[in-house]
Amino acid sequence: MGLIEIARGCCKLAKFEVQGCKRITVKGLRTMACLLRKTLVDVGISCCKNLDAAASLRALEPIRDRIQRLHIDCVWEQEDEHARNFDINQVNDDEDEDVNREASVLNRNGEDGDYMDLNWAAEYEHRSSKKCKLGLDGDCSYMPPSNGYGYGNGNGFWGGESWERLHYLSLWIEVGEPLTPLPTAGLDDCPNLEEIRIRVEGDCRGRHRPTRRDFGLTCLAGFPLLSKMKLDCGDTVGYALTAPPGQMDLSLWERFFLSGIESLSLSELDYWPPQDRDVNQRSLWLPAAGLLAECLTLRKLFIHGTAHEHFMMFLVRIPNLNCNLRDVQLREDYYPAPENEMSTEMRVDSCRRFEEALNRRPILD
Repeated sequence: MGLIEIARGCCKLAKFEVQGCKRITVKGLRTMACLLRKTLVDVGISCCKNLDAAASLRALEPIRDRIQRLHIDCVWEQEDEHARNFDINQVNDDEDEDVNREASVLNRNGEDGDYMDLNWAAEYEHRSSKKCKLGLDGDCSYMPPSNGYGYGNGNGFWGGESWERLHYLSLWIEVGEPLTPLPTAGLDDCPNLEEIRIRVEGDCRGRHRPTRRDFGLTCLAGFPLLSKMKLDCGDTVGYALTAPPGQMDLSLWERFFLSGIESLSLSELDYWPPQDRDVNQRSLWLPAAGLLAECLTLRKLFIHGTAHEHFMMFLVRIPNLNCNLRDVQLREDYYPAPENEMSTEMRVDSCRRFEEALNRRPILD
């Protein structure tokens, strides 16, 4: 009842964040979203045991067409067992019970029904969730199951509506996990999404090569207005030098994270490379430099780390590639480097040569 009490007590709540709550459920959060549908536009859900990515998106379905900013954890779970085991034969009985419940609630709350008491909120959520899952409510966006697991249109029941006002999305994901399940989890239609932040966290050491060849940035190509990205791999730890047999060093992990980024029409990118804390190094490697050079629409590039001058020159010396790039910054804002560390950092002369090469290129507009 805690979430319902918050919704009842803060009837104009616009921003809600929850972190590390083990008891919060889809039902409770969805009921809260129903009660705050007119005001709630900014939601963050982190480290909640019962709320993986698909569950979080299902819980926010009542405000799907209103929410503007969203953070979720990209934890991919198996299909919803409740949905798969739902008995279709219970529909008629449930409908009869719902009619009686509605009549009793009107008697309690009056003809207007402007306010719901706590018991009615729970009853409303119970009825709405079943109707939505079975396509019985005209306000729900149910689509017939098409992926074989009880998910309408493959995206967790709510396939017919879009996140039409969502313009900022923040994601957390564990290293080695793919990003590709995001559309099927429910974020498949975001026509006005402009900015995304992806934080990748974990220890690459001890991990074998991923079964996939890429992280899955290509799944974001379906967002037509996406122009700004912050890809934060700063809390990803690995081997900057030679990795043990069967594992990948950071240069190959960078290729994994950035593969497919050229398919996005980004104009601005903030990138935090993964790091090796044992040698105090977070640097842009050759595969990453080559992939970034293929981003034809990129105008601003901020690298939060160091880089070899040779790798940085990939951004300006490859002919007929990115002619829009005009603002490149190396921001060494990650951890204090030793004063005598000279192995990878761009020094004064290196920066000057890169800046001259950048300015010599013709600017189309």
